[in-house]
Amino acid sequence: MGDSRDSICSQKAALSYADTHLGRLIDTLTRDRRWLIIMCADHGDAFGEGGYWGRGIVRPEVTSVPFAAWLS
Repeated sequence: MGDSRDSICSQKAALSYADTHLGRLIDTLTRDRRWLIIMCADHGDAFGEGGYWGRGIVRPEVTSVPFAAWLS
């Protein structure tokens, strides 16, 4: 915590933070009506895989984008 550099640890911390609030958000949204919920990312990051770091490079770690969709 407190480190402003992007790293595997900062990515895990951000994901953990989002995960703690995601259930409450979905519960609130779907309380009164149904929604089509789509979750995705804009890009990934390379953290040393194959000797590459960062984004803006064509590597599976960077170009593979997580995606999920469901009707709730």
